[in-house]
Amino acid sequence: MSLLQFLAYEGRAPRATILTMAGISGAMNVAMLGLVNDAAEHAALGVLDTRRVLLYLIAFAIYLVTQHHARTRSVAAINGALQRLRLRLADKIRRSDLRFIEEHGGIGDYAPLSQDAGVVAQGAVILVTVAQSLLLLVIAAIYLLGISPASLFAMLVVYAVLAPIYIHSWKRTRRELLEADRNEGRLLDQFSGLLRGFKELKLDRNQNDALYAMIRDTAEQAYRLKVSCSIFQVKGMILRRMINYSVLFAVVFIVPWLVPSSTGTILKVAATMLFILGPLTVIIDLLPLMARIDAAVVSLYQLEGRVDRALGQSDGSVSAPPLNHFQKISLKQVEFQYLDRDGQPLFCIGPCDLELRRGERLFIVGGNGSGKSTLLKLLTGLYRPSGGEILLDGRPITDAERPRYRTLFSAVFTDFHLFERLYGSPNVDPAVVNARLEELELSEKTQYTPDGFTDLALSTGQRKRLAFLAAVLRDRPICVFDELAADQDPDFRRRFYEEILPELSRQGRTLVVVSHDARYFHTADRVVHVVDGQISQ
Repeated sequence: MSLLQFLAYEGRAPRATILTMAGISGAMNVAMLGLVNDAAEHAALGVLDTRRVLLYLIAFAIYLVTQHHARTRSVAAINGALQRLRLRLADKIRRSDLRFIEEHGGIGDYAPLSQDAGVVAQGAVILVTVAQSLLLLVIAAIYLLGISPASLFAMLVVYAVLAPIYIHSWKRTRRELLEADRNEGRLLDQFSGLLRGFKELKLDRNQNDALYAMIRDTAEQAYRLKVSCSIFQVKGMILRRMINYSVLFAVVFIVPWLVPSSTGTILKVAATMLFILGPLTVIIDLLPLMARIDAAVVSLYQLEGRVDRALGQSDGSVSAPPLNHFQKISLKQVEFQYLDRDGQPLFCIGPCDLELRRGERLFIVGGNGSGKSTLLKLLTGLYRPSGGEILLDGRPITDAERPRYRTLFSAVFTDFHLFERLYGSPNVDPAVVNARLEELELSEKTQYTPDGFTDLALSTGQRKRLAFLAAVLRDRPICVFDELAADQDPDFRRRFYEEILPELSRQGRTLVVVSHDARYFHTADRVVHVVDGQISQ
């Protein structure tokens, strides 16, 4: 997809205005060159033509104005189109299902939003340049046709023979640039894994070496692709020079020999050809960058295509009026499967039956990998059951109703993320938050201000307490805590089970707690066990 097609697809870009201004600017450029040539002839005779001086100044002023307008509008148009694309992608991603994000959540998957968007932004520079160069070529070709049709024909023959070779090379470079983009994404994901798993890698040299070997292989593949693209660009540059000098050779040496009558115009033809080679060289030299921009646009729309396919299977809008009350949530024969790339099941949970009643304190226990976290994602509506149904007060939850159903919950999962501020709570009083921070023994570590938390560089246990506070402040009817008491000191663990949870219950909250602390199971109203994806009371 070309840059102009990108602007057309994204809309709102004044393409006609930009191209018109670029065309006028190019025409003024030609006019100034013609006036300079005429003025030079008169100057040789000792004559100063004030009319040509005035025309030159007028053409120069128009050139500056149209040049500035065309370039500034193209910069605004392309960056505006990129902004709309980024925001559209962000909106689609936030409306996607959790499974899509889990499967395509690496930093490399979204590298086009930064890397390729930056490449496309360069198109603002070349758009006007290419438009002006094309206009100059057309005008010069018409002039050449008037003074020497044979020379124009010879030029077209040379380009017709040699240009396809260059175009073939250009297309191959474009394909390799697309592959290089995908390779860069994989390399970013591997570097991200190196940073996220640094502790584990430091403890296991074999694992460390294996990951490094993968990074080395990916980097070597990226190196080969980059070198291959660069070699083709060098070959293209040599081919461009060969084409230009071949045209000059044909016009200056071959045409006068074949058409003797053209010798009288050879000086004008040579000057015109040198003039033509300027904008032509500009266009050809920009082709590699145009190929890079073309590949970047394709990469951006491929990313949007992946998000669109996932969005087509999602469960509706993120905007939904909140639910504040319920009496009972029932899971009836609910199932869920994790599938591999070939669609084969990797792990299954269910069929499960579970009831959650308003105001109760439900503990969920089970070994690692038993399916507890999957059960929570089903219960909270983050996963869509592959079988069975979830009923809210006896009414089945459909895909369209699931976004509203999710408003019943606030949660702290084991892989929670801490935001720097309490998004969605613009009227929260920092004094209230700071008072709660003191209750959770965090006031000496961080404070809450209108700009957000002052420090998030906390220990794992402290980060869990901060995530707990953020979840509670959302004031949802149901709170879900996945192993929140883990990584806490014994005193806070006791407070969590014997003081904090009972206080939330007195506030009318329904609590779902994943726990391994058997000594505190007595604080629950009910305990369910999850074993190999099955629930037992």
